[in-house]
Amino acid sequence: MLSNLDRTAKPDIKTRAKTYWLLLVRFARRYGVAVLALAASALIGWAVANGVSDYTKGGWEIHFIQRGLGINLHFHHWYYGIPLYLIAFAVIEWHATLSIFLFGLGETLAAHSFIHEGGIPSIIEGGATWRIAPEIYFPIITALALLYAFFIIRREEWLQRAKEREEIAESYLCPNAQMNDVLQRLDAWAAQHFEHKRNHVDRDTHIEYGEWRALDREADGEWQLHYVASPFDQGQHLFVVRLEHIPLMGRAGKIDDWMRELDAALQPLVQSAVAAPATTIPTAAPGQ
Repeated sequence: MLSNLDRTAKPDIKTRAKTYWLLLVRFARRYGVAVLALAASALIGWAVANGVSDYTKGGWEIHFIQRGLGINLHFHHWYYGIPLYLIAFAVIEWHATLSIFLFGLGETLAAHSFIHEGGIPSIIEGGATWRIAPEIYFPIITALALLYAFFIIRREEWLQRAKEREEIAESYLCPNAQMNDVLQRLDAWAAQHFEHKRNHVDRDTHIEYGEWRALDREADGEWQLHYVASPFDQGQHLFVVRLEHIPLMGRAGKIDDWMRELDAALQPLVQSAVAAPATTIPTAAPGQ
C-alpha cells in the first residue's frame, strides 16, 4: 500500500446528526419547491377537471366537425396535456418552477380523463378507447413527472455550477520511491482542514483512491478532497488531487487558495504533470 495512514475515521454522533440534517435541508432546498409545484398541479388540475367535466353530457371535450370532408374529431381532456407540455418546455428559460407546474398539470388532466374514460379515449368520434391497466399507466406518468422535475432541477444546478467555481484539480508526476512521502504530506496538510479520511487500494491495478471530508458549518455545506495515485510508468506515479465544495448555496474562492497551499506543501517531491518537461519523464527501453 502507498499510504501508511490507511484508516477510516468514525464521526461522532453529533457530527453524524449534523451531516444527516444538512442532507435533509439540502434535499428540501433543492427539491422542495419542485415537489410542492407537482403537488399543487395535481390538486388544482383535479379540482378544475372535476368542476368543468360533466360526463353525463359528453365530458369536457373540444369537437372539430367537417361533414363535407367526413371529419369528426373530439379531444377529451386527456389530450390537453400535449399543449401544456409544449408550453412547459417553452417557459423553462423563463421560470423553471412554472414549467414543472404546467407539466404536472397536463399529466393530472390526462389522468383525470383516463380514470373517467376507462383508458385513453380515441381522437376519432366513435373510436375505441385504448384500455391500459392502471397499474401500468399511473406508475409511468408518475415517473415521468418526477423525472421531468429532476431534469429541470439538475439543469438549474448545472447552469449554476457553470457560473461558480466549486471545484479545482491538479495533476502531478512523482517518483515511485517518494510516493509514500507525498501521501504523508497530503494527509498532514488535509488533517488541518478536514476531519474524516477513507482510502482504498485496488489490488489488481495498484491504484490508490482516497478522500477527506469536512462539514462547512459556516455555509452549511461540505468540503471534500479526493486523490488518485496510479502507476504512470516504470519510475513514476501520476498523482491527481481534486478539491470540491458542495454547498447549499453557491460559494467560490477558498478552494483556489487551498489548492495553492496544498501545492506548496507537496513541493519539491512532485512536479506538475501539465507543466513538466518531456525530458523528465523516463521511458522504457525498446523490448522492455
